[in-house]
Amino acid sequence: MHVYIGGAYNGKRQYVRQHYKQQHIFEGHLPEPTAFRQQDVVILGRFEEMVKRLAHLTEDEIVAILMDKLRQLDAQATVVCICTDMGRGIVPLEREQRFLRDTCGRLYQAMFAYSEQVTRIWYGIPQIVKEKGL
Repeated sequence: MHVYIGGAYNGKRQYVRQHYKQQHIFEGHLPEPTAFRQQDVVILGRFEEMVKRLAHLTEDEIVAILMDKLRQLDAQATVVCICTDMGRGIVPLEREQRFLRDTCGRLYQAMFAYSEQVTRIWYGIPQIVKEKGL
């Protein structure tokens, strides 16, 4: 799995679309893993929407559910995740927004730990943060 992270409108999607061929793009939901073959590239985005739909669960439950599905997908195809950096140290006043920010942060931590490569995109410029073997 490869994760790209950056602020909103920093060029993540454009960068990813230019670097991967034969892509299947899913925004806001995870597809069924059995629909893909090993050579397929599955691009996933809008994880905050996935977290919002599961907001009736605890942070730990949400992270466990989404990571389980991501691992299943990663076993079937090449998975590329596009994550929006939501916090930058700013704590929202509304409880729901704090829950969303905190849960996405915990999910991203799990995704980064699992991923073979993590790349930060800052205004279209990539910076490799993690690469397997480094």
